Amino acid sequence: MSIKYSIAGYCRISVDEEMDRDNTSIENQKAIIADFVKRKFPDSTLDFYEDRDRSGYTFEQREGYQELRKKMLRSEYDILIVKDFSRFSRRNSKGLVELEDLRDAGMRIISIGDNIDYPTYDDWTAIQFRFLINEMPVTDTSKKVKSVIKRRQEEGKWICAVPYGYVMINNKTMQFEVDEPAAEVVRDIFDRYNSGWGYKKIANYLTDKHIPTPRMCEKMRREAKGEECKREVKQTWSIITVSEILQNDFYIGTLRQGKYRRKKINGGEVKQDETDHIVFENNHTPIVDYKVFALAQEQLKKRTTSHYRGVKKYDNVYSGYLFCGDCGSPMFAMSRNDLAPAYTCGTYHKRGTKGCTSH
Repeated sequence: MSIKYSIAGYCRISVDEEMDRDNTSIENQKAIIADFVKRKFPDSTLDFYEDRDRSGYTFEQREGYQELRKKMLRSEYDILIVKDFSRFSRRNSKGLVELEDLRDAGMRIISIGDNIDYPTYDDWTAIQFRFLINEMPVTDTSKKVKSVIKRRQEEGKWICAVPYGYVMINNKTMQFEVDEPAAEVVRDIFDRYNSGWGYKKIANYLTDKHIPTPRMCEKMRREAKGEECKREVKQTWSIITVSEILQNDFYIGTLRQGKYRRKKINGGEVKQDETDHIVFENNHTPIVDYKVFALAQEQLKKRTTSHYRGVKKYDNVYSGYLFCGDCGSPMFAMSRNDLAPAYTCGTYHKRGTKGCTSH
């Protein structure tokens, strides 16, 4: 008489179809696991968990696995079965640590394709070797992608996105053109700033005129094409958006690439020093005249040195906990040595009295 186990089958398909050409079907993985369970554990129960279009390099972004993991750590399952360890993880270090955590929680892990049943047969060396082999395609692909992007950047070809005022007309060939209605808004922002207006005043003006924000424009374009856009967008212009537009030399026809680099696979991006940027002047149709842009940069420097700009100097212990009782916006700490510790309404910070009061 066979023992009745509670078994979880985990299946994953990667974003990279070329890397996953031997495992392109979630259904195929399920069939292999189900057949294995039917033969080896005929009286046991089997539940499936899956992740589609998810990288094997991290665990955090896999919703299916995260749900399964909680249950395994609560001992709701006895055995975890995967088609092979490449479905479980393609990162050597994290994959091995995760495997040990599951083992310590009392889980038995079976990889059908690798012929491993851990810790029933504790062949840790074989497991390490499999994980090392599985990680190699990911790191190799990452190097190749970085190399291709770097070469295209140096040739002045790689453009992953265009700023507000331009629109991409062909994503494959990276062709873009001026979006004239938005371009007029960009010119207006520069003109008003050069005439003495500040970020907040310009943002309030654009909001009051019901001019769509950059993200609103993007959402409307996608919906006009019949594409679904679940991303939430705000109807109010922000100070940061106005500031970024005023500092972007893309508007004078300059293509500046390599501004960021990724430290590690699936990691965050860090800013590069300006000396490391790849710059092509007169690369495309400008929206703003060079003299207008240069004047704006002079104004930016003058106002930055002559006016206070918030710098965090003190511990803001209540940040993230306080919200405005009227508009619901998060409260911002006032980091100034001439004021007692205090917090102000976030909407007021962005829009002034047109949005809320300081409280």
